[in-house]
Amino acid sequence: MEQIWILFTLIYALLKGSREGMKKAALKKSSANEILFFYTLIGFLCTLPTCGTAFSMPPLHIFCIFIKAAVVCAAWFCAFKALTTMSVSLYGIMDLSRMIFSTMLGVFLLGESFTVPKAIGVTLVIIGLLLANLKKDTSSKGMTVSVFIAAILNCFLNAVSGTMDKVLMGFMTSSQLQFWFMLFMTLIYGAVLLITKEKISIKTLKTNIWVPLMSISLFIGDRFLFEANANPNSQVTLMTVIKQSSVIVTVLTGWLIFKEKHILYKLMCTAIVLAGIFVALFA
Repeated sequence: MEQIWILFTLIYALLKGSREGMKKAALKKSSANEILFFYTLIGFLCTLPTCGTAFSMPPLHIFCIFIKAAVVCAAWFCAFKALTTMSVSLYGIMDLSRMIFSTMLGVFLLGESFTVPKAIGVTLVIIGLLLANLKKDTSSKGMTVSVFIAAILNCFLNAVSGTMDKVLMGFMTSSQLQFWFMLFMTLIYGAVLLITKEKISIKTLKTNIWVPLMSISLFIGDRFLFEANANPNSQVTLMTVIKQSSVIVTVLTGWLIFKEKHILYKLMCTAIVLAGIFVALFA
């Protein structure tokens, strides 16, 4: 049971990978701001039955969760910008670069060890990432500088959030963290809708089945992730490696649902990445 955090992290990763395709499908009917607000609102409502002791937390801890929520919101805005141009499968592989950022944060901020197997694993991921970017995806509208920056910034901000999870779970329960996290994200996205005065199409949202599906995936996945972080045996560097298994789902989604090209090549890149995961975990 000491290594149950590995299974929890794997479940989170597979659910996360499924959401990338859902995001792209949801964007065909609704705007990014609409999706983000209602996506998180439904997720927040799912936390209410287990919110329990959330209001007994110290104000400082609640403020730290607000910072995490702001970081994640910024990351998601970057992710949606990237997904509007990039293919799902290529985005999923590029998203692996967050592993580099997470490893650096885990080593330098949390003092985790950077062993030879971990170094080999990170190297294999980098190789897979570089190879993926060598193949031009004809289903993309074009990799502009702004899209590339958005994709990389999304990875960095998610790495910061992942590092914060490990620290925060040392002071609170997963239900407490998830309640305040989802509440703050809902408020931030709601404020964005008000500021931009964007018109909301409730009729369209009601038929956009991907929004509630994403919310359920988010709620379940984050709960497993927070529980994994609460385990004293878990390490941010290794958890980050395991999270990269989400690329399996994104590549297969791009192939089976969006009919994207160069799938065999992307699967080869994915295989290199998965090899890195196994080396880091079991070598």
